[in-house]
Parts: sequence; C-alpha cells; structure tokens
Amino acid sequence: MPTVISQPPHLRLAIAPGVTSSRLSDLLALQRAEEPEVTIALLEVRGDEILAGLKDGHYDAAMSLQGATDSALHTQPLWIEHMAVAMPLRSSLMDHAKLAIADLLDHPVFRWQAESCPLLDQRLSSLPAVRQQSTQYVASFEMLALKVAAGYGVGISTQSRIERAHGWGLSMRSLADGPYEVVTYLQRPYVQATPATERFERRALQVAVTI
Repeated sequence: MPTVISQPPHLRLAIAPGVTSSRLSDLLALQRAEEPEVTIALLEVRGDEILAGLKDGHYDAAMSLQGATDSALHTQPLWIEHMAVAMPLRSSLMDHAKLAIADLLDHPVFRWQAESCPLLDQRLSSLPAVRQQSTQYVASFEMLALKVAAGYGVGISTQSRIERAHGWGLSMRSLADGPYEVVTYLQRPYVQATPATERFERRALQVAVTI
C-alpha cells in the first residue's frame, strides 16, 4: 500500500495595496513565532481582484481596505488608521494645529488612491469642479512624500505613514473635519476555511485589540 504523505500546512494570503505594513508585520511576526511550520505565501493583489480570487479559491484569506458585502465572504474589521495632512517643513500651513479640507484647496493636494477612505473621497469629489482639479492622484505613498517634501503641494495619507516619513522632510497636521479613517479588513470565504486560516484570523484579532 502506498504511503500517503501529508502536505505541510500553508496559507495563501492576498494583500491589497495600501494595507498598513507596520501592523501587518506585527501580525506576520506573531504568526511565524507561534506557528512556524505553516508556510505563508504573501501575494500582492489589486483590491478589485481580491473578492473574485477568494471566491474562486485562489487565496485562503486577504487583507484589504474595502469592506465586502458579499454573502459568500466573511469580512472582519481589524484596525483603523486616521488620515492626516503631510506638508513640507516650511509650509505656510504650519501655523495651524489642525486643518480642514477647505484649508488645503489653495495647494495641490496629492492622494494615493490605494489608501481607500470613502468619506474623504466623497468629500473631495463633492467639491466644485475648479477645486477638484487641485487633487492629484499618485501611484504610491513614496511619490506622494517625494512631491510634498519638494514643496509641490500637500498630501493626505495615514498618520503612521507620514510619521515614518518624517526623515524625508515632512511635517504632519491632523484633519479637523471627518473623521477620515482607513479600515483594514481580514476577508475569507465563509465555507472551507482551513484550520490554519482560522488560527491566523484569531491572531489578527489579537493584534488588533492590542493596538
């Protein structure tokens, strides 16, 4: 009789652009420390492709900034990031303790669209057309930080990213109106969740509540 060799446990984790890396790295470090025998494949996947990939069985779980309403998927909010304004160190806006969206409109405003913040995007899209033209979308946070540090305008991003980029020549102010929040979600199929996926979800909730 042939010997059946069991496959080592594994987890295929899709990660959408914009998911905050510091908190995700804490989760992955905890996963590795507590269950090193589980192989994790980290897959960078566009946000609009994640839901189909989960339902088709390409991924066991996903980290996303878009809450799904699909009944075939379980969506668990994990942690919240607040949006803030990134500005050059010598900006004329430095005198303000907090800033409203209206305070920014005399400057080009850079946004990394992968950092999905529905309330902020709705607020920007509701501005008069002449004001909407001041909003410019960039392909990465690094490009946003580069343009802001060079004095080409201001940026709106998560507080943690702006704080980590302080050495690039950025300062930060909170947004007064809002709240403008970015929520990171863990998503997985309702059915056929592997034991490794369920344990990973428990660790994700553990990291979320310790923040």
